[in-house]
Amino acid sequence: MAIKKEVKTGILAVVALGMMIYGLNFLKGINMFSKTKKVYAVYTDVQGIVPANPVMVNGFRVGQVNDIEIRPDATGKIVITMLITNTDVKIPKNSVAKIFSDGLLGSKAITLDLGNSADYIKDGDTLKSSVEQSIKDQVSQQVLPLKAKAEELISSIDSTVAIVQGIFNLKTRNNLSQSIESINISLKNLSSTTGSLDDLMTTQKKTIADILGKIDEIAGALAKNSKQLGNAINNFSTISDSLAKANLKGTINNADSALYYTAQLLEKINKGKGSLGMLANDSTLYKRLSGASDNLGKLLEDMRLHPQRYVHFSLFGKKDN
Repeated sequence: MAIKKEVKTGILAVVALGMMIYGLNFLKGINMFSKTKKVYAVYTDVQGIVPANPVMVNGFRVGQVNDIEIRPDATGKIVITMLITNTDVKIPKNSVAKIFSDGLLGSKAITLDLGNSADYIKDGDTLKSSVEQSIKDQVSQQVLPLKAKAEELISSIDSTVAIVQGIFNLKTRNNLSQSIESINISLKNLSSTTGSLDDLMTTQKKTIADILGKIDEIAGALAKNSKQLGNAINNFSTISDSLAKANLKGTINNADSALYYTAQLLEKINKGKGSLGMLANDSTLYKRLSGASDNLGKLLEDMRLHPQRYVHFSLFGKKDN
């Protein structure tokens, strides 16, 4: 029985359509003749995920995003359907489906952070979800503190400028100008004084040299006599030690007592008390003693000149005619 031309054309169209569907799915990474699993994850922001974006485990592709739809319950949450084509990979149930940026161009993908559960996902399970910060968010997070500091710095600069403007008013500027002028005058005077000092050093150079020479001579003499100076210092130290050990206090007290009694004795003499007082104050007694002294002198002189008058009389009882 001959097959009609229309049937052949239909069969050919169906085969071509099937091959085209298979080819499209193959290009998407879907093997229609292998086992697959559909798992879900719910997000508040999908960060630009589109169907056919890859699903990875540690950088290894295990599937792709199959479908994206928003829930009709007005919560705004979005459900992503992931098609796991590599069923040999064991994915624990407590794994997390995290959206991240795959490359510098900003393309998105989903990575499965594997958990530690002993139970593995099955077809139709829902995984926990998270979203990695984008480069823009990371940059913003780093820049925001710098921005705040820059704003504070600008505010501080504005306040400082305002304070400086308030300080440097017309009166302050005039005072500052006068101060600078006074400093200039002081510097000129200092320069003049320095010049005068240089002239003085030039004119008195010989005198200064002589003085320094004499100082050197004195230093040399001291160096030569260092031994004698050392002995003198040691002697002085010995004397000072002896003085420290001596009973100076007792000696001074005795001297005070002697002076006190001497003063009392002199006071009695002045008042005519005692023999010395009477002798010092009675002129008659003084004259008598003076006359007796003269007579005694004359007697001694006569004995010296005429000893026979006294010796014979004293020894033999004969009187000299």
